[in-house]
Amino acid sequence: MDVELLRNVSILRKLTEEELRALCALMLVREVKPKERIIEEGTPVKNFSIVTDGVVHIRRMANKREMLLGRLGPGGFFGEINLFDPGVATASIYAMKPTKLAYIDYEAFHQFMESHTVVGYKIVSSMMTEMARRLRQTSARLVNTAYWSSAEGAIPHPTPPEPQG
Repeated sequence: MDVELLRNVSILRKLTEEELRALCALMLVREVKPKERIIEEGTPVKNFSIVTDGVVHIRRMANKREMLLGRLGPGGFFGEINLFDPGVATASIYAMKPTKLAYIDYEAFHQFMESHTVVGYKIVSSMMTEMARRLRQTSARLVNTAYWSSAEGAIPHPTPPEPQG
């Protein structure tokens, strides 16, 4: 795999050329067709993936409808949650046009970070920054959605009487 494909990935920006090459040597590339489902919500996830070309949509079921949670283009990544907390996919991921993914299975990624602790620290630190940013965005959306859903059904409060004095 070409190191240039990973150079602009936010969580890998702190890596030196040599560190990036070492990680790159472990990654595989997958080409995905438009509209192909890459990950299905509720199924086990085994890989950490980086979009190197193309666009993917992240969608989640809500009230029997699939809701768009976000879009990722080149440099975007997914599969980080199960890297730290094994379980099933929290959302489905679909390719929206011809897409290339660089991926590494969790076991190989863990082994790499354990044997290259400085690199592992750089990656995890950057990943946590990105995850915190995503959590803030999700919280803001949740608050906004809760506000508008409660505002629609809100009963107007009577105006309190003017203080007499």
